[in-house]
Amino acid sequence: MKKKNSIAQIKNQLEIFRSHDVDGEVLAALRHNDQLNAALVNGITINDLHIMRAASAKEGVKISTIVDQVPMTQGAVSKAVNKLAERGLLQKSHRPDNRKDTFVALTADGEMINNRHLAYHSQEETKLAQLADNYSKSDLETIANFITDLNKIRDTNKDIK
Repeated sequence: MKKKNSIAQIKNQLEIFRSHDVDGEVLAALRHNDQLNAALVNGITINDLHIMRAASAKEGVKISTIVDQVPMTQGAVSKAVNKLAERGLLQKSHRPDNRKDTFVALTADGEMINNRHLAYHSQEETKLAQLADNYSKSDLETIANFITDLNKIRDTNKDIK
């Protein structure tokens, strides 16, 4: 295949990849899961799922720890945590030795939703590993380098007006 045709094929496949909404698929899978309460799942966003994943430590985590794990501001995380707590998916608390920080933990319903979210990603990672088995280490390094360089191009293009 000519290099020009290969580049065109890469561009085409990247466009297909970008149009594939993984977040939408995760949310749809949760909404259509018979084991989950539809009323709890409706209205959940992908950011909510990421907050829930960050809050999944059994002893709970500080909101500032969640902020470090998601691409959101402290205010946005606090607002989302409040919404999730009102829906019964997260529980907020203070510790006797630390009244300043708010700690967040998953409720049983929140844990069920979080487990489904994690299972989706686990299945996807398994399929990626199976796909990678079809390529040599050198091939995978080339692909990784290509994608890294492509992301650098995209980062510099953000400044183009």
